[in-house]
Amino acid sequence: MRIVLVGNFNEKRAGANFYATVRKLANGFIRNGHQVMTFSDRDVAREVHKWGIGRGGDAHANERLVELCSNFRPELLVLFHADKIANDTVRELRSMLPSLRVCMINIDALFLTENVARIRRFAEVADMTFITTAGGRLDEFVTPTHSLAFIPNPADPSIDTLQCFAGSDQPFDFLCAVGAETSSTSRGRFLREIEARVPEARCAFYGLDERPALQGMAYYDAIASTRMGLNLNREEGYPLYSSDRLAQYAGNGLLVFVARSTGYDEIFLDEEFAFYRDQDELADKLRHFLKNDGERRRIARNGHERYHAFFSERLVARYIEDVMAGGALSHAYAWPTELHK
Repeated sequence: MRIVLVGNFNEKRAGANFYATVRKLANGFIRNGHQVMTFSDRDVAREVHKWGIGRGGDAHANERLVELCSNFRPELLVLFHADKIANDTVRELRSMLPSLRVCMINIDALFLTENVARIRRFAEVADMTFITTAGGRLDEFVTPTHSLAFIPNPADPSIDTLQCFAGSDQPFDFLCAVGAETSSTSRGRFLREIEARVPEARCAFYGLDERPALQGMAYYDAIASTRMGLNLNREEGYPLYSSDRLAQYAGNGLLVFVARSTGYDEIFLDEEFAFYRDQDELADKLRHFLKNDGERRRIARNGHERYHAFFSERLVARYIEDVMAGGALSHAYAWPTELHK
């Protein structure tokens, strides 16, 4: 199948986002045997901005996508947070390629108002939205021509290459890397409370207060320097929602602490992740694994193996292919496969 994958490949950052989910999905489609043309809408638009043409870059990106699709004639158009691409452009492509199927990939949270607006906008022109949140809240975005389905954040063995479970001499015990938080935010307060409750833990909380956020190999160096990781969302309680932090931590072999309210304890076992109900249980388990490193290594190894087996880049890409083809699923996927339509 010929696929055009439109998304923010962020060439501006010169490889600092080498672990981005859009890159993992491109790998998955290719490894499944498809021909993939990638198109970085923001980078194409930015090139025109350099010459002082203002927002003319957005129009240029849309024109270039039409030109690409005219030359390549894709059978599937995948829009991965392709915010520069206008709905009218997608309509033009559908008119030009009547058999074209269109889907949107959305990895942001439903508690972000701008993301809700994004879903509603693309619902006008996409056949499907695949999103990293599950459950009944997806029903509000269903239209007569638009359905939704859950996908997990994929791990990729060519990107997530670390095996943190294999070591016991890392300089840090507990990692949580966030973009920017202060001690006055709910997530910042949560992290500060962990430090206060378990002072013996050597915590590496990047992006908190004066501590710098990380990107590129500096981020993966931080993962390699730690034994355990906290998958902490800004808000919990959205079924199976997680940032791609979960794939980065589990995929690289940390023992990952995950809130039970996410629902991931219905897919993975306590022998694979460190699930917790509240901060008391989190603190108790953190103290336990600080004293029982062999158990930490065993459970982290289990979680790493199962995450790569259940949520690989090839399986997530294959699920998208299956759904967009409209036939029976080709695999017994570990995640909920209900279509909201």
